[in-house]
Amino acid sequence: MIKISNLSKAFGDNQVLKDINFDVNPGEIIVIIGPSGTGKSTLLRCLNFLETPDEGQIEIDGLMVDANTASSLDINELRKKSTFVFQNYALFANKTAQENIAEGLITVWKQPKEKAMATALATLNEVGLADKKDQYPSSLSGGQQQRVGIGRAMAAHSSVILFDEPTSALDPEWVDEVLGVIKRLAEKKQTMIVVTHEMQFAREVADKVLFMEAGTIVEQGTPEKIFTAPSHKRTQEFLRKVLKE
Repeated sequence: MIKISNLSKAFGDNQVLKDINFDVNPGEIIVIIGPSGTGKSTLLRCLNFLETPDEGQIEIDGLMVDANTASSLDINELRKKSTFVFQNYALFANKTAQENIAEGLITVWKQPKEKAMATALATLNEVGLADKKDQYPSSLSGGQQQRVGIGRAMAAHSSVILFDEPTSALDPEWVDEVLGVIKRLAEKKQTMIVVTHEMQFAREVADKVLFMEAGTIVEQGTPEKIFTAPSHKRTQEFLRKVLKE
């Protein structure tokens, strides 16, 4: 369903991604782990051209886009096949929870407002926030805002949801409620690519774990393999440190 080939990205002299290659099957949950500054978030952002890759091909659900030849139309079509959940929620401050979810359905998918608002309300119910539909982001907790952000991604019914450290901006008390929503999506076999530092969560929900270091995928495999018998020395060192912490 998803095929990433020879993906590379540099910022000036800093080569952030170096020839990244991996596949994702339908319904699969891929979790990307690794030390800070190793390119995990940049990789995720390149997958729907929030950052423009320098080289490589991205194929999602039959649509292949080449970094060297991508047009605006290609990029827009690619973005329709993926939705992004940001670290910092990225909600519209002047729109209610319901309006935040409906906005993309109206502007991107050209749905009638009434239908979009109905979908948004149903989605809020799925993430446990139907009673907050008229609340603005400023009156919601961090966990509630992130659940609205996840709801926005869910409502689009895209081929894949991309999660960029979805709990990193949250107070510890709100982490479990957000991870709970993602776990329920995993049970429904929603295809997802998740960058996270939550190792227990990665172990529980991932079908495949990718370990990144210095802009490359050093090792990939099942959670059991990566967490109990990693073959690469750098993976072993990283997990020894983070699991001890």
